[in-house]
Amino acid sequence: MDGTPQKRYNLSLKSTTPNKMVKTDQTVDVIDLCSDEETDTNTDNTNSAIKSSPMCLRFDDSDTTNSTILYTPKTPTNSYESTPKKINSPGTSKKFFSPTKNRLVNTPQKAKKNLHNMFNSSDGALDESFPDEFKSYDDKTMFLLKIIHNYLNDEPLRKLLPESVDNLLSKTLEVVKPGMRLICRLFWRKRCWYRREDAKKIAGGDNNIDDPHFEFMINSLVEQGFIKYSANDVNCMTFDDYVEVLKLNELKDVCKDLNIKVKTKQEAITSLKNFISRPVNISNYFKGEKSSNANRGMEKLRLKAGKCYRLSESADVTFTKLYYLMYFGIDYSIIRESKLELILLNSKVKKEIYPINDDITLDNASVVFNTSDEFESYVNAYTISQKWHTANTTDEKIVISSMVYSLYKNLSEEEWNYYKSLPSWLRKYTPGHIYIKLLEKSVPELKKMKEKKYIKQALKILTTLIQQSAFRQHKKSLWYAEKALILEKHENSYEKAAEVLLEGLKSDIEEDCKCEMRPRAFKLATLKCTELSDELRQQLLQCALLNSVKENDFEAKHIYKQPTETCNNRGKIKFETLTSDGSRMFLDAEEYCIEEYINTGEYTHGGHWEGRIISTIFFVLFWDIIYVRLPGVRGVFLSQLQMFPQDLFTDSFYVNRKALIDDRLREISNATESELLTWIQETWDSRPEGELSGITRSIGVERVKAVCRCLGGAATSALCARLAKDYRRTHSGFPDLTLWNQITKQIKFVEVKTDSDKPSVKQLQWLRYLVDAGLRAEFCYVGTNTTRCKARAAPQHI
Repeated sequence: MDGTPQKRYNLSLKSTTPNKMVKTDQTVDVIDLCSDEETDTNTDNTNSAIKSSPMCLRFDDSDTTNSTILYTPKTPTNSYESTPKKINSPGTSKKFFSPTKNRLVNTPQKAKKNLHNMFNSSDGALDESFPDEFKSYDDKTMFLLKIIHNYLNDEPLRKLLPESVDNLLSKTLEVVKPGMRLICRLFWRKRCWYRREDAKKIAGGDNNIDDPHFEFMINSLVEQGFIKYSANDVNCMTFDDYVEVLKLNELKDVCKDLNIKVKTKQEAITSLKNFISRPVNISNYFKGEKSSNANRGMEKLRLKAGKCYRLSESADVTFTKLYYLMYFGIDYSIIRESKLELILLNSKVKKEIYPINDDITLDNASVVFNTSDEFESYVNAYTISQKWHTANTTDEKIVISSMVYSLYKNLSEEEWNYYKSLPSWLRKYTPGHIYIKLLEKSVPELKKMKEKKYIKQALKILTTLIQQSAFRQHKKSLWYAEKALILEKHENSYEKAAEVLLEGLKSDIEEDCKCEMRPRAFKLATLKCTELSDELRQQLLQCALLNSVKENDFEAKHIYKQPTETCNNRGKIKFETLTSDGSRMFLDAEEYCIEEYINTGEYTHGGHWEGRIISTIFFVLFWDIIYVRLPGVRGVFLSQLQMFPQDLFTDSFYVNRKALIDDRLREISNATESELLTWIQETWDSRPEGELSGITRSIGVERVKAVCRCLGGAATSALCARLAKDYRRTHSGFPDLTLWNQITKQIKFVEVKTDSDKPSVKQLQWLRYLVDAGLRAEFCYVGTNTTRCKARAAPQHI
């Protein structure tokens, strides 16, 4: 556009010379406003892709924009610090806890079993500016020191934190060893008081620290403002603080001094609390003692506890904001729930690897924020969001919702213009986006109250959501449908409900999204009521039937089978079948249907993978394009701890890579079977087994290849095209079952429904797309009353 020659891309899948890969960064009237397709990312997957493959992009990226510097300094031995780790002996469990998946998972076979130091990697060299005094700490402390160092050496980032925070971080250069270990451990531990010996053990780890050195270190930390010391303020510790740090025997001693008999710690706590809450003891009055029970009791607790320490409030705020800033782009709940260190350690030992290479030039928070006030505003909005999510009652959430509505309405025109100037994938990191998301989640809470004023507030919020054009536009059709539903069910305003739906159906919303309004429009248009004029009813019916996709448009198989009884009617429905040896087996509906299809002899294999199979194929064939850093496109890669590029769940993903994607689709369409399978195998083998991305390794490469062999290049290209152009919407809704015959190469995709199930709009749209692409797709109904619903196609018995 500016006359500069365009950079040339080598996109050939058939190149025989490996290119250097540039990696970069129901049935009831309820509408779900709270689900986020962009966050529904199949966290059960462990993944893979390309390291060095014919399917790579190659071009020179001269982008020299501001970035977070990545390096791997070496760590010498330390007299105070060590990082001893227990190594699982042979025969022990090969499972580890994944904070990403929040459960135990199998250790990847290729994972290294021992903790190697993250700063001994041959991938990078030690930054010469990295302070020597930082180089002898344990790995966990080095995680913190690394981001402190990067922050202090990045001027654009230093502008985003308040001066008080910046000053405290600068003092880390003066911390006496092993003070930073103590600070780091106290930050990630429970916010409470620690006694002197406990603090000493935390600071030293497995190494002993002599008393003089500990006293010098701890006094220095107190003076610098990192640590709070109980002796500085006798009133800084509460009764609950004391009884938390004291052990049972110590509490018994205190009780004994106060003539209180107890046996358990809870008895001691209750008795001491009652003693302190009472007025002056009568015996003390006659003895002439003026000290109250509260003073006597608290003084004895203080003396018994001795010196106690905790992280100071200013240090807590400082390091929280630092982590938010330096790990900008990840889900902050990882930091809030203290999962970050475990994620870093799992990544370091190759148990869970993120697909962003170390050599990528990352962007950071400076691509969104220009001043500390802007970043502070975002952090405050996020804090409000966390208060809403942790609120225990609907009343609490409604109070927060009211505050958020006021904050949203008070956004200035200047702020709005700035939000709209950001790329779509970066707008979620603004207060406006957080406010919109909270208001959206507030609607179901307001409806629970059922009072007139709350229903009015819900309608007001929905009107506000619809009128704005900067955030979450992919949800607008649902907002229209929900507003119409409230007007119809709660306000009995059928005509207004119809007008709202007509407005939405005639708007510039994408046709696929309008399908989410059409069921509501059809139901209202066919409703027997006199309040709706014939003219309005006719218009609504016409719009509702336009481009609509119905369940009975597709072929259907009906399997008549009595499900097994479930306890209290809870849990998934199970169906009984017999194995080859005659033993009984209970299967989910999907697995049972696979057995039935295979038993007919038409298909030899099948899997219940839903959208995981097509996402895996897409990521395997488009890995280099998905993770390429495009010249001139900022903010797509913000952290090495991100599974996907930031724009993947936006319309901009395809726009940013249109030429690359279109070329790749043509190559896949024209590829021979041998070429296609070779590309898949090479990509699969070249990626680490524990990598987190859109590839589901549990499917197995042979099954992925078998599916692609049956699809052929043209059909594979067609399926990938839909994902590439709108991954946010199309990565979900794919049929439950993938069935194929490896001899005849017949393939079919099947959506399974039991008696009471209804398909979603996305599922219907996927079935329509598959059929239009020349592929076989159908419904399979299983149960005892599969024909009860008139919307279903007539039976074709198996």
